[in-house]
Amino acid sequence: MLNYTIYHEAKSKFAYMFDKDTIHLRLITSKDKIHKIEVICGDPFYFRFEELEKDKYIMVKEYETETYNHYFIAIKPKYKRMKYSFIIDDQYLYGSHEIIDILVNPNSKKNLFNFFNFPYLNEEDLFNAPSWVQDQVWYSIFPERFKNGDSSINPENTLSWGETDRYSNSQRFGGDLQGIIDKLQYIKDIGFTGIYMTPIFEADSSHKYDTTNYFKIDKDFGDNEKFKELVEKAHNLGIKVMLDAVFNHSGFRHPFFLDVVKNGKKSKYYDCFYIINGKLPVTTIKLNENMTIKKESASKYHHNPDHLNYRTFAFTPYMPKLNTNNKIMKEHLMKVTKYWIEEYDIDGWRLDVSNEVSHQFWREFRQTVKTLKNDAYIVGENWDNSNPWLQGDQYDGVMNYEILFPIWNYFGTNIDNNPYTSTQFMYKINKVLTDYPKNVLKALYNLVDSHDTTRILEICSNNIELVKLPYLFLFTFPGAPSIYYGGEIGLSGKHDPDNRRCMEWNSSIQNSKLLNHIKKLIKLRNEYCDFKTTDFRWLATNDKDKYIIYNKGTLYFIINNNPNSITISLPLELSNSKFKDIYNETYIEFNDKLKINPLQFYIIEKI
Repeated sequence: MLNYTIYHEAKSKFAYMFDKDTIHLRLITSKDKIHKIEVICGDPFYFRFEELEKDKYIMVKEYETETYNHYFIAIKPKYKRMKYSFIIDDQYLYGSHEIIDILVNPNSKKNLFNFFNFPYLNEEDLFNAPSWVQDQVWYSIFPERFKNGDSSINPENTLSWGETDRYSNSQRFGGDLQGIIDKLQYIKDIGFTGIYMTPIFEADSSHKYDTTNYFKIDKDFGDNEKFKELVEKAHNLGIKVMLDAVFNHSGFRHPFFLDVVKNGKKSKYYDCFYIINGKLPVTTIKLNENMTIKKESASKYHHNPDHLNYRTFAFTPYMPKLNTNNKIMKEHLMKVTKYWIEEYDIDGWRLDVSNEVSHQFWREFRQTVKTLKNDAYIVGENWDNSNPWLQGDQYDGVMNYEILFPIWNYFGTNIDNNPYTSTQFMYKINKVLTDYPKNVLKALYNLVDSHDTTRILEICSNNIELVKLPYLFLFTFPGAPSIYYGGEIGLSGKHDPDNRRCMEWNSSIQNSKLLNHIKKLIKLRNEYCDFKTTDFRWLATNDKDKYIIYNKGTLYFIINNNPNSITISLPLELSNSKFKDIYNETYIEFNDKLKINPLQFYIIEKI
């Protein structure tokens, strides 16, 4: 019998419909235990065993991770249905119910009951994200800190732009929608094709994740007409606009929740939230005259969440959790969803804390969005593996934090964890590449930092030359890369709230080298479609000298993640060859050795 692991699962990330005619099969095995995997397949109602020798389907070893080899094959079943099993090293049949030694029991190859099944390629079940997403480059904006464009609407106690080096979430600097409008051409000129803004609806905080009115632009940012102007001007420049849907929780002062606080069970909105003990007051927290929470009375709830009598986001008394299964609340949020698409023609929704909201709500949300605008983009804020949400019935993509952390741990020099070796980095990236179907990979929202994390420049110890490397890798991963505002000009920052510094608009302080690097990466990604492909081929991962070499289509990427000069023994296919250096716009020739400078990289195409 087999003495190693082998695994496959029907109708999953191991067996999925890639397009209307194609099934992708994946299978994992213990590392370096298997030499050959053949797929036996045919229509369950017209299986012709005598024809199996004619059409051989041999799986390829696509990737490896720490403990597994990952095999792959694409098959187009003639009649849209497929029964299949796997033959391992010409000896074992791996089926849906058991593994059989076919040298001992040759007739078992004809037992279709032990075959996996892909019942039918129903086109309506196909994962179908908007086609434009894979060509997108997002610019992520925290509006309050991007640009003060209209000082006449500055909130009380607005500080001068960037006057402090000790940022907090209570500070106001006057960033607004007019400021974003003023800089749309700047965004366009760099090459960004979409903007994602953190929440802009009425709320009490500077970050606006405590919504009090989902239909109204916060007065600190402008008004609904100003937002309409922003969308129209963005669209005229070919820039998509994506808003933040905070549907897991609201602000304490949302009128529904205030009604519950006031009237308890008598409130028609009582079940719009999660009240823990109906026999107790909804809250005993002390409030100001305007019904905001007195800060000094909130601390005990943070220190002991058992004091809370209503569910919240992260035990934050300011943010009561919404019951999205409640009819009144669900209708309210669906009206919000419709309103911003119908009235303002937004292009997408980013879903805050999306993995804490029910799958059923997101299914109905998707139906609402896609009915109004079929090519609108829906991206969830999930920090973990998200296949359950990416079956074609909920999200189009997720914020891909699963590549952010490997990128930090490999390129970062200011991290809490032990750094990854080149080989470990390859394994982690391969895991993401095999965790998601290839059509899903194309729709992911990729990032190296965000308003919720330390900035990537800080992770790289504020070394401009070093930070170019994670940005380079980001742009070679399938899906849509995103730059957090200011990342392109060298804005740094520790974890929230320091990562929300005011954007630096003084060009003499901006880092022009980094800005030009980002511009060039965007330009190259637009010119060379191989940047966007889903397949990586690793040619070298050197742990001692800390470099990686990988191939995508016609392009080769050599990255020296070493603060010292090194000499690389080139793989055979790169040795003694001529190349076009597409980054530096020149031609180069390699021998079998390559001396490469500290933190240097090549993006080359063989000629």
